[in-house]
This record gives sequence, structure tokens and C-alpha cells, in this order.
Amino acid sequence: AKDPFSIFIADDNEINRLLLQSQLETHCNNLTLAGDGKVALDYLQKNKYDLILLDLHMPYLSGRDLIKIIKKADAINKDSPVVAITAHTQRHQRQSLIDIGFDECLIKPILQEELTTILNLWLPTSSQANLDQHNYSYTSAMLEKTAGNKELASTLFYKLFSELPTQTQIIENALAINDLKLAKQITHKLHGSVSFCGFTEIQAKVNDLETSLIVNDHQSIQSHFVAVRNKIIDFMKSRTTILDELTH
Repeated sequence: AKDPFSIFIADDNEINRLLLQSQLETHCNNLTLAGDGKVALDYLQKNKYDLILLDLHMPYLSGRDLIKIIKKADAINKDSPVVAITAHTQRHQRQSLIDIGFDECLIKPILQEELTTILNLWLPTSSQANLDQHNYSYTSAMLEKTAGNKELASTLFYKLFSELPTQTQIIENALAINDLKLAKQITHKLHGSVSFCGFTEIQAKVNDLETSLIVNDHQSIQSHFVAVRNKIIDFMKSRTTILDELTH
């Protein structure tokens, strides 16, 4: 079922617009598209959207120009999540985009699974059912591994809630300075933890990242890392519910 939320896409490349439209219209009926920064600004000043995707390089006004305007205190979309889209951003530039107001950065070509992760993270109605399902699978997977011992499961979850974000940050920092050896080492450690716990969804993404690091596939390393990081964010969002389930 499609959710009743609204998504805005601004990209001056018509092929990119059509691709994004076809990837997103399976989830959403309410899509608005703009082909340059001036048209985009007109829409963004008149209408509130649940999710905004902005190409960084557009005629008239770039994505960087637009973010400054639409995140002003009195702007209608100041609280809407905004994702930067670009073909050129280096890994270390992602933080500078977040610093100026973007919530995430997607690098072309954008994979369907990356878009799905973005939707699950930020859209209001699509994510709750998914999140409940994830909570159940994390908890049940861990209880299976601990033979139903809730106390041990809680201890392991606390350890993971502490370790996984830290490891993800170390991998991101290593990739930013092209230290593939460290990135590989920590990814391997992360892979071991999620595999042991039976978290198959995270495991699959970490496996993809580890494989791309082993074969030095620079093109896919970044997209695989984004998929891993978003799965970890998803896992962290489940923290309260998981711990509640284990104490009742």
C-alpha cells in the first residue's frame, strides 16, 4: 500500500528525475518534481513536504543555496528532512552537507534499497510497521541465540547498543581518509557481532560492505557503507522497545 505522504524532488537531469520518480512512486502517490533551483524554491516556499530530495548542482539555485533558504526559522519546510543528491561528493564532504542543514547525502547512482532506507528512517507513516517488525526480529533472533535467557539477551543488547554506533563511526572516519585497512578491520569485527546475534538484515549489508572493501571496489564501498549505517540507525531506534520486550 502506498502511504499518503508527500515527497519533493529537484534535479536538473531529466533522466535522474524519471529514475527517482519510478523508484519512489511504488511507495508514494504524492510526488512533486522540479527541474531547476528557481522552480524548486517556488514549490518549497508554498508547500510543506514530508521528504525533500535536492540535487546539489542545478541552474539558478543549487541544493546548497536552497537548503539555506528552506531551513530558515520561519520557513514552511524548516522541519522537513532534506537529502542531498550528487554524483561528485567525496566521503569526507558528507559531514559538511549535514553541517549546513542536510539530513543525509545520496551519491548517484542511487540504489532502490538506499531510497527505501531513507523512507523508513524519515517518513511518518511508512516506518512504524516496519520498525515493529524489526523489533520483533531482533529480539526473537537474540533470544534464540541465548536459549530464551532474557537477562543474557539484555546484557548483549546493551553491549551492541554501545559498540555498533562506535564501530560505524570509526568505519566512516576511516573511509573519509581512505584508510581501507582500518575500515576493513572494523567492518570484519562488526560482521562478527551481527552474525553471532543472528541479525540477518544487518549482516547482509555488512557482508556487502566487507566484500567491497576486500576487493577494493571503490565505487560501491560508499553505497554499501550508507546501507550499513542506516541499518544501525534503524537498530538503535528500536532500543527502547527491545529492552521493554525483554523486561516484561
